[in-house]
Amino acid sequence: MMAEDLGVEAKEAAVREVAKLLPLPDLLQSISSIKADYISRQQANDAQLSTMVAEQVEQSQAGLKSLSLSENTINQLRENFVSIEKLCQESQTLIDNHDQIKLLSNARNNLNTTLKDVEGMMSISVEAAEARDSLSDDKEIVNTYERLTALDGKRRFALAAAASHKEEVGRLREYFEDVDRTWETFEKTLWGHISNFYKLSKESPQTLVRALRVVEMQEILDQQIAEEAAEAEGDVDIAPVANPRKSGINGSNNPCYDLVI
Repeated sequence: MMAEDLGVEAKEAAVREVAKLLPLPDLLQSISSIKADYISRQQANDAQLSTMVAEQVEQSQAGLKSLSLSENTINQLRENFVSIEKLCQESQTLIDNHDQIKLLSNARNNLNTTLKDVEGMMSISVEAAEARDSLSDDKEIVNTYERLTALDGKRRFALAAAASHKEEVGRLREYFEDVDRTWETFEKTLWGHISNFYKLSKESPQTLVRALRVVEMQEILDQQIAEEAAEAEGDVDIAPVANPRKSGINGSNNPCYDLVI
């Protein structure tokens, strides 16, 4: 019922805005040109979106191939881990080789840590692929935004943990480039909907409501991040972690958003 109410409100808001744009009866003659302009823009957006989706499919296929290779590597590492564990058990009574046993134990612990890190990075690949797959479904706009936002949170955490290792930070940034590309496609799709609000309010008001909801959520998140950064700057024991990706979802930067609201 709430979704229907929001749809009605969106339609009414669109009607009011159109009334503002066309205050005189004589201006009604321009509706056909306005409609033609919207259709032309929609066709251009559809063509652009089709191209981007095709590129995302190619990237997904390459990602799946990398994922398969990573899975094989992890299985091999697990087998090595089992062998190391067995060797450690057999070497417990070898007092004369205490130093070697200690080194082997450290290697086992390092391997275990590496396995956890690799599995964590693989989970990020899976989540990024899910976000890409949902880009073409307008009903998943909010869910896609939440997936990408969660990935941004993991990125900030990973970069903060590796802040003292420049090479590691560089590798992490390269790893998250695919997430950035998915964000760019999502933002273009989102603003394409909002820019086409007149037609969308008639044909799919629910999609328009979802798009506006995403902009509202991003503005709230931006405020939270700014407050956290301000608190971190005031605490000498906490190093502030900047947002590695500047969001393009900001209603104040888009005149169409102000027009809809």
